Parts: sequence; C-alpha cells; structure tokens
Amino acid sequence: MKAQKSAATRLADGREVELKFLVTEAALKTVQQSALFGSPTRRTAQRLRSVYFDTAQADLWRHRTFLRVRSQRGGRLLALKADGDDPTNPFLRHEIEVPSPSAEANPALLGEAVAAEIERVTEGRPLLPRFTTDIRRTLHRVTAGGSEIELAFDRGSITAGDARAPVREIELELKSGDAADLFALGLALAEVAPVRLCVMSKAARGMLLSTGGGAAEMRADSPISADHSVDEIIGATIGACIRQFISNWPAFETSTGPEPVHQMRVSMRRLRAALALFQREFSCATFGVLRGDAKRIASAMGEARNWDVFAELVRSGPAASFHGERGLETVLAACEAHRAAGYDAVDALLKQVGTTQFVLSALAFVARRGWRNTVPGADLPRLSSPAAGFAALSVDRLHHRLRKRGRHILEMPAGERHELRVALKRLRYATDFFGNLFPNASAVRAYARAAAKLQDVLGVFNDMVMVSELVQRLQLGGDLHAVRAAGLVIGWYGRAGQADNRELRDAWDGFRKAKPFWREALREAPAR
Repeated sequence: MKAQKSAATRLADGREVELKFLVTEAALKTVQQSALFGSPTRRTAQRLRSVYFDTAQADLWRHRTFLRVRSQRGGRLLALKADGDDPTNPFLRHEIEVPSPSAEANPALLGEAVAAEIERVTEGRPLLPRFTTDIRRTLHRVTAGGSEIELAFDRGSITAGDARAPVREIELELKSGDAADLFALGLALAEVAPVRLCVMSKAARGMLLSTGGGAAEMRADSPISADHSVDEIIGATIGACIRQFISNWPAFETSTGPEPVHQMRVSMRRLRAALALFQREFSCATFGVLRGDAKRIASAMGEARNWDVFAELVRSGPAASFHGERGLETVLAACEAHRAAGYDAVDALLKQVGTTQFVLSALAFVARRGWRNTVPGADLPRLSSPAAGFAALSVDRLHHRLRKRGRHILEMPAGERHELRVALKRLRYATDFFGNLFPNASAVRAYARAAAKLQDVLGVFNDMVMVSELVQRLQLGGDLHAVRAAGLVIGWYGRAGQADNRELRDAWDGFRKAKPFWREALREAPAR
C-alpha cells in the first residue's frame, strides 16, 4: 500500500528520505563531537515513546506499511509510513502524520481515502498494539550542499512482549533539498567513525521481534517501462541492483538458508553486467569504479555460495541414492566447515565501512546523474532518446557474440564452456533489464526460456568442474570411508556431465532458433 505516488529523488510533501546507521556507543559519541558537520543551527533532546499497531495477522506488515502513535513533548502524533516506489532511491518512504487526541490508532484521522485503503488491506480486522519503541533522541540540524539535513542520535529499545532489542542509531533525514547531498553526508559520516548502514527501520525490526520470524529475501526485478529514456534506465537499473543487494542484508542476518547470499551475489553480477553495457556506450570512469567494487563484493561471497551449492549437490545426488554410504556424512561435515567460514566472510563484508561507502557512492552517483557530466555535448541527445533503441542494440550485440562463441559448443573444453555460460548470463541479465521495453511480451518470455534452458544445461558442466575442485579442498583426515565417498561424488557428477552432450546440443539448437524479440526496435534505433 502506498500513501501517495513519488517521483525522482527530490523531496516532496508526504515523502521522506532518510539514512540510518548502526553504531557503537563510542562511535555515536565520536560523531556527536566531530567538527566535520560544523556548528549545528539547532540542537534539541527529547524522549519518544511509540506504539505500533497492526492486525493479529500482520496485514499492514505484509503490505510494507506501518501505523504508529507516538507520544512526545507537546502531544501525540498518528503516522502512517510505507515503502517508497522510486527505483533510484531505496531509502525513500511515504509518510502521513497528523495529531492524535488519544493513544489509540484511528485511521479516520488520516483522511477518508487512506482509512478506506487500510480497511481494505486489513479486511476490517481490528488494529492491535504489536510492539513499542522507547527512544531518547538528540537532534542536530545542518546544511550540506544546498540541503537541510536533520541528524538524530537515538538510544533506546524496541519491546514486543517479553522480547527486547536495543537501539543505537544515527539517522540522517533530508528536510529540504536534494537526496545527493544526503548520500554525500552519509559518506562523510562513514569517514568520521565506523558506522554500518542500517536497512531495516525500527518498525521493521519491531515487527520481526513481534512475529518471531525472519526477513524475506528479495529477488531481482526491473523497474523499467516502455516510456523510459536511456538516461532514466541507467539510474533505475543501478538503483534496482543496489536495492536488491541491501534488501537481502536483513534476510542474511535473520536466516540460515542459502538464498540471501545467492541473491546478494546475483545483484552484484547484474550490476556489473548493466554497468558494462552503459560504459560501452557512454564513457564514464565511475561506471568502471562501481564495476570493480561489485566484482570485489561478488567474489567475496563466492566461497559461501559455492559450498552452499556443493552441499545441495551432494544431498540431492549421491546422498539421496546411496543411503548407506557412511562417508558422505563426513564429506558434508567437512563441507559445512568451509561453508561456515564463507558465511563469516560475508558477515564481515557487510559490516565493513567500505561496503556502506560503496552503497552510498552508487546512490549518490545516481541521484546526481553523474554520467551526464562526462558525456560529450553531441551525445547528450542519446541520453534523452527512448530506451528501446539502446536496449535493442545492446541485446543484439550480446546475442550475436554468444552465437559466434558457441558454434563449436560440443567440442569446447571446460574453461571455454564456463566463459560461454558467463556470456549467456550477461545476455539473460540484459533480457531481464530491458524486456519490458518491447511490446511482444510473449516473444520476450520465449527467448528468455530458451536462454534459461541453455544456461541450466551448461550449469551441469560447471557443477562437474566445481565439484571436483571443492572435493580436493575437503579436510577428510584420512577417513577411508570419507575418501571413498568423495570419489563417489566426483564420479557421480563427472558421469552426469559426460552424459549431457545430447541435451546440450538440443538446448543450443533451441536457443539458436529463438526469435529475437528486439528486431523491430533495432531497425528504429538511432545510428551512433
């Protein structure tokens, strides 16, 4: 549910853009005492007690919406907050706030239209107190660039029944001006003290505490539509990749499954692929810098992801067929040791200040449309042209390059097949990014299915190579049963890889025959 429609990264009525940072007490004091932000024009302290309401079924939470009554000096306020819909800025939220005469949540105070939407979402079920927050907040107001930004230093707690979680945060809220200045101030903050970007609001943390559940992972999506210009798809695509990356941080922290790491790694691979497309057409050094950062992050997650895949391959393959093979449990236990180390590395990566700086740098770049500054004047009209032409040229180039490289696919050695699979992933990402730009949706889906089938078959050969490499790294301690089981695993996937040439040929033929969905737009694309 959305309180109202948003646009771009500029602040407008009913919307807020804010950054939150998790800090230690020492870091919080360091920032408060820093001269970096100059002399604040206003400094106030207050205590904020808030009660958050939802149905017993958490209907508002399922729609990423929060309703609260806050008690503070001067009275009570009823607020409705909802996730934003700006693809370039994952930190934008919709907000409506009105005075409340009581401590109960009365949606009618928010207006007839909003109250009716709450009634529809909750199906008339009663709104109940779900959790509370008790925060001592110190406020600073500073000027950064041409914008007014409020810094809030929060100490307190979130309570849901018998569960309790501490709060120690620094919050930066854009009061007037441009989001680019907010991200720039966030980057400056990260230089002063070891801070970590906080993706979940206090409301989201409170609902997880109340429900006892974990955060859901986020899969890739494309916010691009047919009316977008090239300039708009650059910002929207980078923003969508960053959103997918950071939205999986809470899922990683609150679950033990493999999906959050996989989705974060996919987000960085998608970002690299998108930046390569943009950099090829528009020379901009920052595209290259962000590509390097994305590669570093994806590589750091590779260890955890590879051992996740290895464990699943063992369980679904030989372990599912050879139930009495004692050594397979030893193999899986040795795998788990490597996997745990990989997950520790991911956890450390997300806590690094450099990862926070990467996210903020990317969003600041998008907010100020940094690529425009490097494009020659003669090329500026290309940025404002319809995106379909640019997309058609990009997909067509990747398509023909892949077909040329795959002509002798059955005779390829393992290394070349791996490179072909990487090239196919880039093509699939481009199809995902730009598919909405083309009118024949069924043709886009058919092409994507053919590419996905080929990628799956190539994945079998990739698994064969990966399994062999990872088995050699296992510490089996001379256990003969485990050594036998390791050989069984290698043989199982080695045989599967050798037996799939016919399927590979069929998948390749299916891909070659897939109808290019971009041909009409290609004919209309402007010449460079």
